[in-house]
Amino acid sequence: MILKSLRLQNIRSYVDQTIEFPLGTILLEGDIASGKSTILLAIEFALFGLGSEKGAGLLRIGEKKGCVTLKFEVEGEEYEVYRCLERRGKAVQQSEGYIKTKKGIIYLSASEMKDKILEILGFNEPPDPKAQSVIYRYAVFTPQEEMKAILWMKPDLRLQTLRKAFRIEDYRIAIENALTVAKSVREKAVELASHASDLEKKKEACAKKKAEISKLCEELDKLQKSERELKEKIDRLKTELEKLQKQRDELGRAIGEIPLLTSQIDEKNREISSLKSEEESLTKELKEKIQPAIDELSKIKRPTPKSEDELDKELDELRKRREELIKEEASVRSKISDYESIEKKGICPTCDRTADPNEFREKIERKKNEREKLVSAIRDCEGKISGVEKIQKLLREYNQAQVHLESLNKQLIKTTEQIDKIRTRIETLRAQVEEANKRLEKAKKELEELSKLSVHLDAIKKELDRAQNDYSKIGKEVMSRQATLKILEEEVSEIEAEIELKEKERRMAEKLKEYQIWLEEFFAPTLDTIEKHVMLSINQEFNQHLQKWWSMLIDDASKELRVDEDFTPIVEQDGYELDINYLSGGEKTSLALAYRLALNSIVQKVSIGMKSNLLILDEPTDGFSKEQLFKVREILNEIKCPQVIMVSHEKELESFADQIFKVEKKDGVSQLKEV
Repeated sequence: MILKSLRLQNIRSYVDQTIEFPLGTILLEGDIASGKSTILLAIEFALFGLGSEKGAGLLRIGEKKGCVTLKFEVEGEEYEVYRCLERRGKAVQQSEGYIKTKKGIIYLSASEMKDKILEILGFNEPPDPKAQSVIYRYAVFTPQEEMKAILWMKPDLRLQTLRKAFRIEDYRIAIENALTVAKSVREKAVELASHASDLEKKKEACAKKKAEISKLCEELDKLQKSERELKEKIDRLKTELEKLQKQRDELGRAIGEIPLLTSQIDEKNREISSLKSEEESLTKELKEKIQPAIDELSKIKRPTPKSEDELDKELDELRKRREELIKEEASVRSKISDYESIEKKGICPTCDRTADPNEFREKIERKKNEREKLVSAIRDCEGKISGVEKIQKLLREYNQAQVHLESLNKQLIKTTEQIDKIRTRIETLRAQVEEANKRLEKAKKELEELSKLSVHLDAIKKELDRAQNDYSKIGKEVMSRQATLKILEEEVSEIEAEIELKEKERRMAEKLKEYQIWLEEFFAPTLDTIEKHVMLSINQEFNQHLQKWWSMLIDDASKELRVDEDFTPIVEQDGYELDINYLSGGEKTSLALAYRLALNSIVQKVSIGMKSNLLILDEPTDGFSKEQLFKVREILNEIKCPQVIMVSHEKELESFADQIFKVEKKDGVSQLKEV
């Protein structure tokens, strides 16, 4: 993993700060409490979440929301992770977050994000959201105070912590799980063996039940044979009985038809008589009333080829013309009166001028001639109106006669059809009467056969009743034995199922016993042996790394450093063990740094997918002399890590760094500057 950039928004003393991380050795320097360690904690928070830390310890005081955005690279592929903290009431909790890959942005919960990051980094460890990554804490970044705590803690607690880091804890967990499983297997084997203890008794009971079933089956076969024979006899008698009953029913129906046929014959003869009377009445009406009326109306001729509408239209035009002529005649008469007045008075009534009487006499004559023509035209028009009205009256009479004629023709057709239907019905009734007489004669003959059939039918019924009673008794015996047989078979089935189960339980108990022995006597001891060998191998390799880094930091050949089987650091001088509490400040720091680097090497080796390409050192030189400070350069060259981030307030380390960031705090806000 290589870090690319980090952005902090409202994280501890940072308001909004972005850091670009180059390759090589990076130094974060600044005064105590300036905000250097916050950067390291923010990186860990971005990758793995809060873990066991409290959100209130990261969120800036007074702010409701804080965010961290980290860009990093793994095997040439770049990722971006974003986590956020929110203040909700008195508590501070993680809220939204995402991981950005080359495929796009994935929004995940806090626990899902940690799981995904472990997958990306190749850290093979449980994704516990409430704990820091053990691999990261011991292979990449271990706070200086936490490393000192490991050195000075009780041996059993230290060993337990290191076992988790070295993944040795898996062996102990496997042993405990194996013994727990062995105990459960032993208890289950005892339980199964107890269940199967009465297996032989169950087999004896099953054999007795099967003997009862065999005897019962023989009895049942005999009864079922008799039952089948009776069933065949009953079926034969029923078939014969049904045949006789069918014959009796047919004869009975024929006998029952005698009064019905007699009644039908009388009724149909009465209907024939009634229909004949109706036919005579309709024929008389047709000849004496309908046909003479049709002949009389057929003689009336149409007075005009015009329709009533055409005559109405012609009459309306003549009346309009008469009105126009009357109006025109009145106008001419009025004009004559005016001219005669002017002729008499000699003065024009319009302009009061003197008029010539001779001039108006000529006009009066012309108007009188015109009036005579109009009066003649009026008389001629009135004559035409009278003629059209007369034709119109004759046409109405003709149309009414035609309507009546049409009605009489329909009545003629209807009456003729009625007469034809009556004649057809009479013929049908006569044929039905003849057929009924034939059936009546046949029914009288069948009445004699019925008395003979009834005697034979009664004998068959009695024989059938006896057979059915016998069949019912045998049927009850068969059902009783079948019920008993079913109960016995169910009991045998249940016993056989129990026997099968108990045999399986006995075999399983024996197999579980073998598993128990294998787990307790072979598997668990083997894991314990493997664990001891692995731990011894790690201890030896750890000592090699520890002594290597110690010798580089401490230029005193008389002082040697090693760890015992509990990984407790032991310093010897001239063959005598020294209490590490009495070491100088620089020696204690050297011990912590050597232990830290040795631990880093071992964890990287045992962690699948972990590559040595990032190392974070928090105050690794506290208490170092100048000579020891310069030896840090040799260590950095020795570990050959592509990216190293150191946090320190030592100015001497500036010469070792490829990039220096100075952290300063002003007015409670931390700021980062490149030097």
